[in-house]
Amino acid sequence: MEKMVELARFTYPAEAQTLVALLKSEGIDCYIRNEFSSQVMAGYVDVGGARVETLESNIPRALEIMQDNGYEIPREDEQPDQVKAVANWARHIPFLRNYALEKQILLLFLLIAIIIAGLIYANSLLVSN
Repeated sequence: MEKMVELARFTYPAEAQTLVALLKSEGIDCYIRNEFSSQVMAGYVDVGGARVETLESNIPRALEIMQDNGYEIPREDEQPDQVKAVANWARHIPFLRNYALEKQILLLFLLIAIIIAGLIYANSLLVSN
């Protein structure tokens, strides 16, 4: 059984539908993952956007079609802008530099959660006095 892989990711399902229509017109079977959840949850929760997925064997031809039709194809070693932003920000915090990006993000999340909890606690002490 062949594996399904993500070909592209879009913020809005309408953008993904355009690509799916193009690929299907070229004979490539694909579908949109998170289409409805990204519509329903838009503005409330980031579910990762609408993802266009296809069989792994279709990837080379699909990428060729996308490139021929003006879609920007990211390099394999290229990270999304949000990941670059977190990596650049975390690089300035000395104790995070030595960790992998996933651990940096987790540690940043925990650090921010602790700071928020401390502020809430300090505020509750001030209000109770």
